[in-house]
Amino acid sequence: MQIVHFSDTHLGFQAFDVVNEDGVNAREQDVYQAFQHTVDRILEIRPDAVIHSGDFFHRPSPSNRALTFALEQLRRLCDAQIPVYIIAGNHETPKTVYTSPILRAFRSLPCVHPFFGETWEMAGLDDIVIHGIPHINDLRTLQVELERLKPVPNKFNILMLHTSLGKRFLMEEYGEQIFPEAFQEKLTGFQYLALGHWHNYQQVDVHPNGWYCGSLERLSDTECGTEKGFMLLEIGPDNSCITRFESVPTRPWLKLDIRNCQEKTVADIQTELEQFKAQHQTAGSILTLVFHDIRAEQTLELSNMALKELFPDCFQLLTKRRPFADRNFVRNLEADQFDRLDQIFAEYIREKYRDNTELAGHLTDRARHYFQSGQP
Repeated sequence: MQIVHFSDTHLGFQAFDVVNEDGVNAREQDVYQAFQHTVDRILEIRPDAVIHSGDFFHRPSPSNRALTFALEQLRRLCDAQIPVYIIAGNHETPKTVYTSPILRAFRSLPCVHPFFGETWEMAGLDDIVIHGIPHINDLRTLQVELERLKPVPNKFNILMLHTSLGKRFLMEEYGEQIFPEAFQEKLTGFQYLALGHWHNYQQVDVHPNGWYCGSLERLSDTECGTEKGFMLLEIGPDNSCITRFESVPTRPWLKLDIRNCQEKTVADIQTELEQFKAQHQTAGSILTLVFHDIRAEQTLELSNMALKELFPDCFQLLTKRRPFADRNFVRNLEADQFDRLDQIFAEYIREKYRDNTELAGHLTDRARHYFQSGQP
């Protein structure tokens, strides 16, 4: 039998103030395209079932567009008579009892089996049993359900979880949970752990039968350099399982870390930026530039406007500046605001006119006069 495992689709996710020709947030559309491509491939593969390990939607109350798109795509799988099993993740689980679980809407589709209640559920599929524990906000309730959890003997047991199997898989976001260590041993009884929440494709070391398939699109620059896609399980009659990862085309997200900026000239840093541009396809890409230990005077020349002129064709430019921690310099800055501006400007002038010390000195003296006098 064949099973497709995917997760963390985050339908409805939006980022950056860029819209396409239809007026839709461009990143939201990127997420839809990755999802539709995956459904296209599922229809080509025609597996016996599809499992989704949570965070189907980005919010517990998705927009009309996100909900409509989801229903349309799932209907395609229903028309092909491919059953789909989905658990709720922390993103789509309501924070209060006053909000109805959005996955309830999927009960209107005959092929979709959503697990969104605060309980462990099972579903049979010939010799395969699919178990689902959705995200449960109440840890006491979660413990009760984990105590009940057990595999079915002589079956291939798949357990869907949306959690972090250890601190290394935390995403630093609201509502996430670490799987209780007291119940780790129970997981060994399942032939496959279909894990969600961690956005990178990865096998779990402590449970070699556990896999994070990752998200279908990159949602932050912590996911740069990783492929996005889904997993295909080939389950044999002897309960053997062969897994294969298939990538999905996504918008490129590039990242450049420039370290030790305080030891370099602005010209040196600009050279690194030019070299990176020559070596990578930045057109249409999201680009994150991180300047480590950058001095304040360097920031003045490496402004966002100047960087955008260097990468005019990128989809979105993100800059992160980690200031240089010169303790003596910081103490001087805190002593007086005008001293701070005076010193920053002086450093900037000396850097800009390195080959003309006479002009730099003249401009620095004039600037110091105006800073001290407070005159325009």
